[in-house]
Amino acid sequence: MFASSAAIGIILGSAWFVSVPEPTKVDKETFSVSYMTDVHNKEWDLSLSKEKSVVDVSYQSKPTSFYGLRYGASAMLNGQGTFMVGPGVGKTIDVKGLDMTLFIYPSYSTIKGDDRVRSLSGSFNFRTTFDISYRLNEKTKLGIGLMHISNGGYKEPNHGLEALRLTLGRDF
Repeated sequence: MFASSAAIGIILGSAWFVSVPEPTKVDKETFSVSYMTDVHNKEWDLSLSKEKSVVDVSYQSKPTSFYGLRYGASAMLNGQGTFMVGPGVGKTIDVKGLDMTLFIYPSYSTIKGDDRVRSLSGSFNFRTTFDISYRLNEKTKLGIGLMHISNGGYKEPNHGLEALRLTLGRDF
C-alpha cells in the first residue's frame, strides 16, 4: 500500500513533525489562499488559466492541547475542473518569524481532463502540504511550499502529483 518512496517520506516526515515540540506559543487560526503549479509545468506559465495551475483555500484552527496539532479544511480547484475538498490535520512550528506548517488532507476528489492529473485515480486522495512562511506583520504571512497528492496506493494508477505553492495567509 505504501510502496512509493514519497508515501514513506510523508509518513516518516509526519511522525517527526508531530513529535517536535513548538519553540514558541502558536495561538491563532489561519485562513490562507495558495496558488500552485505542477512541478512538471516546463513553461512555468503561472497564469490562472493554465491547466496545470491550482488554487487552494484553507482554514487551520488554533493548536489543540494534543501535541499542538491543528485541524482544518481545504478546497482546491485546477484549470481543468479537477477539484478536491476535505478535512485536515497538521502542525505549525514558529521559528524566529518563520512558520513551518505541515498538513495532511484526506480529500474527496473529482479528476477531470487528460493532463498529468490523470496520474491520480479514484475519488479519495491524500493531499500533503508543507509551507515555510515569512511573517510580514503580526497577522499576515507570505510563504512558499510543496504539495503532494496521492491515493496512498489503494488503486492504480498512483503516480501522484507534486506542485510548488505560493501562499498568502492571514491569522485571526
